[in-house]
Amino acid sequence: MASSDRVVFMGTSDGVFIARGNGGQYQSRPSGLQGMGIVRYLLADSRVPGRVYATTMKNGFWRSDDSGETWTEINNGILYREAWSLAQNPLTGTLYGGTGPASVFKSDDGGDTWTDCETMRNLPETIDWTFPNPPHVAHMKGLDAYGDRILGAVEEGWIVRSLDNGATWQDIKAGTHFDAHYVNTMPNNPDVVIHTAGEGIFKSVNGGESFVDAMDGLDHRYMSQIIVHPDRPQVLFTAAAEVPPPFWFKRPEGANSAVYRSDDQGDSWQRLVGGLPEVMVPAPRAVAGDPGDPDTFYIGTFPKGSLWLTENGGDSFREVLDEIPPVNSLLVTHI
Repeated sequence: MASSDRVVFMGTSDGVFIARGNGGQYQSRPSGLQGMGIVRYLLADSRVPGRVYATTMKNGFWRSDDSGETWTEINNGILYREAWSLAQNPLTGTLYGGTGPASVFKSDDGGDTWTDCETMRNLPETIDWTFPNPPHVAHMKGLDAYGDRILGAVEEGWIVRSLDNGATWQDIKAGTHFDAHYVNTMPNNPDVVIHTAGEGIFKSVNGGESFVDAMDGLDHRYMSQIIVHPDRPQVLFTAAAEVPPPFWFKRPEGANSAVYRSDDQGDSWQRLVGGLPEVMVPAPRAVAGDPGDPDTFYIGTFPKGSLWLTENGGDSFREVLDEIPPVNSLLVTHI
């Protein structure tokens, strides 16, 4: 796909913004949901062109059917309006939404109605789930679905897994980290699952039954998402801060962030430095890949909002947007 029709959706602390490249220069504009709280996650519908979903921290889940021009609230059946995460099952098209308090809801009609996977909240481990900031209530920061399996990353509360589309659940602690961030099924092998956390990266080769650490080469371990392109599933891309959020604001070097690539599906990592500042003060709050180009990745930063781009697999980066609202999520589509 041509880069000229590439559109970057940015979920920020002030709603959704859309960015487009124009002769190498990027321009951005607001695209709705201002005043709805932080937009934590963005998802393109794999079956309906032009359909985009967003999670907001104050007003739940939203959908656009015209590539972000207008938005519709989709909270029928949602119990909690603190929305964090979204996933779409590649085999069935079912949507899954994660909230705070940590819960999972599913929809088979594009978000028009949702069903509560309520048995997850009956797990005995929920007594240990927490979050550092008051009121110390855990949330579902990341979700992934494949077939009848749902995986969720609880911040903070390890990894949860359902093998029957949300009817029953397990809390997976073997080899995982309590401060779980995101979880991904590898597109070439659903038995391989990788989850990121506040203390690194962890890999499973048995469908999420157990994990081992996958941090060879990582010297920064407060992780953002893992990005894997379906055409090149051995190559993974991620970014990390050196320290957790409280320290981003308390020291001159801020988050002191780093960017990494793995060429062996997470068994080892290489730090990428081309074009990046020696000390990257803002945190890499969001990363995203271009579905039409396996060598193109974006990084969005927080609390200073900026957007960084590589179009050569991470060999070199350039800053394409500066002085934008703090970026918390990214989505790359072609329109």
